[in-house]
Parts: sequence; C-alpha cells; structure tokens
Amino acid sequence: MRKLLLSIAFIFSILPLRAADFDGSHTPYPVPQAITVQPDSLVPFYISHIGRHGSRFPSSASTAKYIKFYLDFADTTGTITPTGRQLLDVINATMEYCDGRWGDLDSLGISEQRGIAERLYTKYPEVLDSGIVEAIASRSPRSVMSMYAFTHRLAQLASKIEISTSEGDRYSPLLRPYDVNEKYLSFRSSQDWKAEYDKYYETVCPLSVARRLVGKQFEASDDALRELSLSVYSFLSGMTAMGLDIDHSPYCTDEEYELLWSIDNLHHYLLYSATTISTVPAELAIPLVEDIVEAADRVVEGRRPVAANLRFAHAETLMPLLSLLQIKGGYYLTHYFDQVRLNWQDYAIVPMAANLQFIFFKTSSGNIYVRTDLNEQPVPLIPGNPGIYLPWNEVRDYLLNFILAI
Repeated sequence: MRKLLLSIAFIFSILPLRAADFDGSHTPYPVPQAITVQPDSLVPFYISHIGRHGSRFPSSASTAKYIKFYLDFADTTGTITPTGRQLLDVINATMEYCDGRWGDLDSLGISEQRGIAERLYTKYPEVLDSGIVEAIASRSPRSVMSMYAFTHRLAQLASKIEISTSEGDRYSPLLRPYDVNEKYLSFRSSQDWKAEYDKYYETVCPLSVARRLVGKQFEASDDALRELSLSVYSFLSGMTAMGLDIDHSPYCTDEEYELLWSIDNLHHYLLYSATTISTVPAELAIPLVEDIVEAADRVVEGRRPVAANLRFAHAETLMPLLSLLQIKGGYYLTHYFDQVRLNWQDYAIVPMAANLQFIFFKTSSGNIYVRTDLNEQPVPLIPGNPGIYLPWNEVRDYLLNFILAI
C-alpha cells in the first residue's frame, strides 16, 4: 500500500494545481471565513440541520472503467496519445487506490463533518452542552459515517450531551425521496427534461477532450467521443474530494473543463430543481419540510426538549429542498437552458458536506425568531423579505405553504 500511495503522489505531484475550479458537486466544503454572531437580545435554544455527506471516494468504479476501456483499446490499435497514456496511468493508480473503498467517506469528508460540528458547538454551547440531540441518516454508508463523525465531535466537546443516532431505509421518504417517490420516478424516466438536456449536451460537449487522448485516427462516433469527454470530466472532478489534487490542463483546457461542468450542472438542475418544465423535482422535499416544521413545533411548544435535530443525506436531497424554499442560488426559472450555468451553480450550493440550518432564538419577552444558514452563512429565507432573523410564525407559515399547496 505504501508503494501505491507513493506512486499516486508522484503522478499528481508532477502536475500543478489548477487555477479554475469547476468541480461541481464534487467540490470539497468551503470552510467559512468567519463565525456568525447573533444579536445579544437573541438567545439560541434549538437547531434544525439538514446536511449532505462529506467528501468521498468516487461513488463507483464505473467511470474509471469506462475511460480505461477506451484508452486500452486505443493503446491496442496504436492511436493512443502520450496524454492518453498519462491519464491511463492515473486511472490505473486510482482504481488500485480506491479498491474496496468506492463511495466511502474519506478523511477529508470526516474532517469536514467534524469541522461543521465544532463550529456549531462554538456558536451555541449553551444549546448543546447538556442538550438532547437526535440524528438520522439515509441508508448510504457515507451518510451514516458523516453522522457519526459529526456527532462524535459534538460528544467530545459537550460532555453532558445526549445523542441518539438512527439510519436506514425507513428515512428514505425524507432523505432519499428520489429513490421512492413514484411521481418523481415517472418524471425522471420521461422525455420532458431529457430533450433539453440532450440538446445542450450535443451542442457544447467538446469532442476535442476525447481526441486528445485516443488520437485523431481512432474510429468512434461523435456520440461515443462526447460520452468519453464527459466521463473524463466526471473522473477528474472527483479527485479533490478524495484528497488528491490533479491538474486538468493536460486533458482539458479551462474552457473545455467549464463546458463539461456546465453539462453536469444542467443535468443536476433539470433533475433536482424546479424548472419551467416541471416542479416535480422540488416537490420531493415536501415530506422533509413537513418533518422540519413538526420537529420544531414539538420543541417550541414544549412537547419535546430537543436541542438539535440533525439529518444526514445527499446533494440530491438538498437541491430539491433549496429549490422548493426558493433559497437564493438554489432557485432559478428560465426557458433558456443555456443560461442555467450563469445563474444556478451546483458547486456554490451543494458542495460536499453542504448543509441548511434553521437556528431558533428566544427574546427576553418570549418571542421566537429563526435564522436560516446555507453552508453556515445566513441567507434570506422569504423572497422579497431581506430579513435574516424572522419571527417563527412567519417562517412556519412560509414553510407550511409548500405543504398545503400540493
């Protein structure tokens, strides 16, 4: 293993770090530069957290195997380029390095979750020091491990905290609705969104990325070359999330890399956000919104003395939620889908370990206010209202509106 790690380190060390970053939803979590401090008149008492798992190894070997198949074939036919051979070395080393760990949370992902937990405790020790915390996770091992990394750090910091954790398929309607919601599954299999995606993909996907690897004489259709180019992007963009830095410039120009990101970004947008084509993807989040409100009601009304509800899921959980709630950056409607890349950017809203938090506060007179934080930064919740601290009754009505509208 040590020899393998050294070989990977050498392959990556000969390449400079890239200047531009369009790794999309593979982007590691951006650590906030400052901790938000609330006014002295507001006393925190409850936290509702919805988070994505942290950085991870690539979800499967399929993309690496797909690229390797073409590069091996190009090698056999004698058309492979020196750049193709270089990428093939990286592919082979990565596949060996990831063997048995595909999709697992890696050390960077653990660090991200521990960091978020630590900052949460630093901001609200009076809430968490001796509080009851309830945490749930989807059935995905990386979400479960994210939950454990997060709650373990809280337990280290707050000696009297009481934490319960639970995970599994029973939480799929909340945390993996895209797997079980029949209306959504029907939408996903339809051509309603795919026609727009295919039009953009076929228009902008650069064949040059594939040709740079397999050579000009390699016999392949444009469709096959496009798929290879996009697969190269998918592979390269996932390297940083597993703790490896690799420069894309030998394989893609900055312009090509950004175009390939924009295709992947549009795919996320069309499948997991409200669009002019359909609101079904955003409606996936309705059960989760209902759970957020019901859990908060139990605390606010004194029926359950919980300090925090923590939920650990996926980017595909957060994108519908941000869209449904019309959070700035997560909600955008257009009939011009080539403009999506300029107005809806997955790396900005759902990087690894992305999270949405509702922080509840009380005043001395007993009034309750809520602040909404996206990736630990306060954001306005209600469109047209720039306020950051909003009365709970207004927030509650806003959230319930999405439930009652369906």
